[in-house]
Amino acid sequence: MAEDRGLWQNDPWRGARARAEGAFSHFRNGTRGLLLPLFTWPLLFDVVVEVVRGNTRGLVAAGLGILLPILAVRTLRRGRRGDTRRAAVLTAVATGLVAGMGANTGVPIALLLAAGAWLGTRLMYDGAQVEVDPPAPAAPPPPPGPLEEARARLARISAEPRMAGIAQAMDAVLDDLDARPDRLPLARRFLAVHLDGLERIAQRLHAGAEPPASLPQLLADMQTAADELRTKLRAEESVALDIQVKVLAERLRQEGYA
Repeated sequence: MAEDRGLWQNDPWRGARARAEGAFSHFRNGTRGLLLPLFTWPLLFDVVVEVVRGNTRGLVAAGLGILLPILAVRTLRRGRRGDTRRAAVLTAVATGLVAGMGANTGVPIALLLAAGAWLGTRLMYDGAQVEVDPPAPAAPPPPPGPLEEARARLARISAEPRMAGIAQAMDAVLDDLDARPDRLPLARRFLAVHLDGLERIAQRLHAGAEPPASLPQLLADMQTAADELRTKLRAEESVALDIQVKVLAERLRQEGYA
């Protein structure tokens, strides 16, 4: 018994068989469902016959008998969970319509043939491929925050070389706000007014407008305002820290630790 197991493990053809089985499995998955339309080839001739006869009902039945199996093939090859059942239903509907509307077999016979087509499709393709759940929809990207939008606008302003100084000052303001986002409400109106104005000026300069003589002074004033805002924000941080230190010192005294 052990010798037989050793011979099987040392079988030189085992790798070749595994490759052949993998190739066959790949071929089977690649041709999954392609047999279904082959069963409908007589309907191609029936379409011509029904057109010549002017039989609208038969033409509709033959057309659906061709199109529904093609849709079933597309469903099968998608490989999602439940696709085999859906393809079997489509095949059954196609068979029932062709039998009932096209061949006039009557409702009982049409239902019986449809049931046979459903069962045959299930027997042929159930378990032939692992069906997976459809991929979950990708989560939408989060909307840009106020600072991200401000930085994007500032990047467009910085593209104008003559506005490099004010752009650096505004970038420093954004860095301070990025470090303390809770201070953003204090600077929201400042950012809106300054960025709107600077963006319009940058657009005009980029379009070839000649800068007026007052522009350098305006940019210098705006840069000074940006520096003053940073000073104000830092002063408020210092006040908040001073209050925090006093509160902590008072609590330590109350607890007897100081």
